[in-house]
Amino acid sequence: MTVPHPRPFSRIVIGACALAIISLLYVPIWRIDLAAPQYPEGLALQIFHDRFTGDVQKINGLNHYIGMATIENDMFPEFTIMRYAFYLLAGWGLVAALIGRRGAFFSWIMALFAYVIWAMWDMYAWGYKYGHDLDPHAAIKVEGMAYQPPLFGHKKLLNFDAWSLPDTGGWILFAVISLACIVWFVEWRWPGKMTSSRKVAATGSTPLPVVSSLLVMAGLSGACSTPEHPTIDYGKAECAYCRMNVMDRQFAAAIVTQQGRTYAFDSPECMVQHVAEGRIAEDQVRGWWVCDHAQPGMLIDATTAHYLAAPSLKSPMNGNVAAFVSVAERTAATAAHPGEELDWKGMRKRLTLN
Repeated sequence: MTVPHPRPFSRIVIGACALAIISLLYVPIWRIDLAAPQYPEGLALQIFHDRFTGDVQKINGLNHYIGMATIENDMFPEFTIMRYAFYLLAGWGLVAALIGRRGAFFSWIMALFAYVIWAMWDMYAWGYKYGHDLDPHAAIKVEGMAYQPPLFGHKKLLNFDAWSLPDTGGWILFAVISLACIVWFVEWRWPGKMTSSRKVAATGSTPLPVVSSLLVMAGLSGACSTPEHPTIDYGKAECAYCRMNVMDRQFAAAIVTQQGRTYAFDSPECMVQHVAEGRIAEDQVRGWWVCDHAQPGMLIDATTAHYLAAPSLKSPMNGNVAAFVSVAERTAATAAHPGEELDWKGMRKRLTLN
């Protein structure tokens, strides 16, 4: 009796899923968001495989008052080995795809589940210790209060709302496990045999559940990689840098961070200086946006815009630099506002104060 082997397409899917795990070395895996009345824009902590990023220092400053430990990369020895765990999982998946045995597929899926269970337990254990082991000499003490962040979902901590959810890498891992389980189910329920159905598969047809899952995964990946186009509530939004209301639709600007948060600015000079001072780390910026001076209120990609610096432009914070979507529009504006033509790099250099 011949033991049926997984279909070639199933092996390709497993191999692709294994390779997708490597992306977890480059994207944030988990995130914790905090929101309170005194922080209307919120605070975010992103967890990569080897470090924390985001508003770490601001969160540490707040936690100091209630006696919580300082969040540092060195407090997690797991950061030093996580890279190798992902290499192991990716290599295991590739070997399973090459071997082409359902047992190898199953062992890889079990390894993925074991990793997720360990990671969630490790995160819970850290959160419990972090939220319960408080400095008895802290400035603010609430009897019987613990500050353990949620493992998953929402939790109220004093006047803060805290959310703990997967980030890009977490969703990728979820998609990988889901696809692997679907492939396993298809191969277990309808094992490949040298029948007419196998011949159909050989001609290029693939199981509908697998195709549907691939399309969903592709759609999710595209959504994650496409920068968000922000919106600005003119007259109500507050400039993240100078705290003035954003009013001028010809000079307004915005930043979209890696976690999807939008920061509005009343002018390009406020936007570039905000990052130059480290209020937002450069590597946390996913998208830079400026208003097209010729089409007020229309936000365009700041990195590809064409800029004109002229004293007569009179931007809100006196940077006097306007953005245009095309060279033709900038050239037309130069007739009324003689000045210096700049690209993205030149504009940032001109408007950076330090």
